[in-house]
Amino acid sequence: MFSMLDYGLRLAQHLDLMLLFGLPLFAWYGPAALTVSGDRCSLLPKRALSLGLLICAVLGLALVSIEIARNTAGIMGIAVSELGRDDLAWYLFDVPAGFAGLTRALLLVVLIAVLGWRLWRGERPFPVRRVTVLAGVALLSLAWNGHAAGGDGVSGAVRLVAGIAHLLAAGGWIGAIAAFLLLFLRHGKPAKGQGLYVLWQALHSFSRPGTVFVGVLVVTGILHYADLTGWSIAPLFHSLHGNLMLFKLALFAAMLGLAALHRWWLVPRLEHDIHSGAPSHSAQHLRLSVIIEATIALLILVSVAVLGTLSPHG
Repeated sequence: MFSMLDYGLRLAQHLDLMLLFGLPLFAWYGPAALTVSGDRCSLLPKRALSLGLLICAVLGLALVSIEIARNTAGIMGIAVSELGRDDLAWYLFDVPAGFAGLTRALLLVVLIAVLGWRLWRGERPFPVRRVTVLAGVALLSLAWNGHAAGGDGVSGAVRLVAGIAHLLAAGGWIGAIAAFLLLFLRHGKPAKGQGLYVLWQALHSFSRPGTVFVGVLVVTGILHYADLTGWSIAPLFHSLHGNLMLFKLALFAAMLGLAALHRWWLVPRLEHDIHSGAPSHSAQHLRLSVIIEATIALLILVSVAVLGTLSPHG
């Protein structure tokens, strides 16, 4: 039986690892003006990014350690204080979810070393690709914490691949939202000049990756749920899992609506204001829209934390 603490741990791990993966990914594909640098107009200053990601990595290691201890104790039917080395060894090496947790912990240790070395030797280039790849593998290991790794045969393999791709696309989207929030925080209220241009460049650079993320989320979400339910929509209306899934889909549709508003209305208006030199209110509208999108994304992650523990038929 899952407790509120277990749901909280699942939520915290998803959010933490998605930020750890999504922020450096955004710096990787973003334009030159937005990649990590020491410039005051950059989106992600080197030292702040390194420190923020290091905190995420340390927090992630703490979360996975707690998860391993609680899961092992739960399976064994004993208190965490009663766990022995043999119990933990069995869970870590003989249970797929435990081995995934061990892999995640080792990857986070490597990330802590890489980011700690980067902070100590601050003049070195930020290892954006290395950090993105390591964090991406750590994130995809969460697929073994839910239904994605529960299938057999070819359909099970398809479900697992879909679950992994879904996690990575969601991490890319969450990281971009966090990057936009950082931009507003770093530049205050960008109503003109360089701040306004950096804001437009950040949003414009996300148009293609954002489309890819949405496509992957839609396709993998359909494949994953269809395999779980045998391509039947009936469980959507007759189970707690299905009802929560409908709530998640409604939130996702709202995020798509906001994304469309950004791409087809607010960002073009912002570009027009930049070229015309007129005072812009688009930045304020975008700020509010991104805050709403971040709130919706958090609610989606809350639903994900619960969905992975429920049966789609129960």
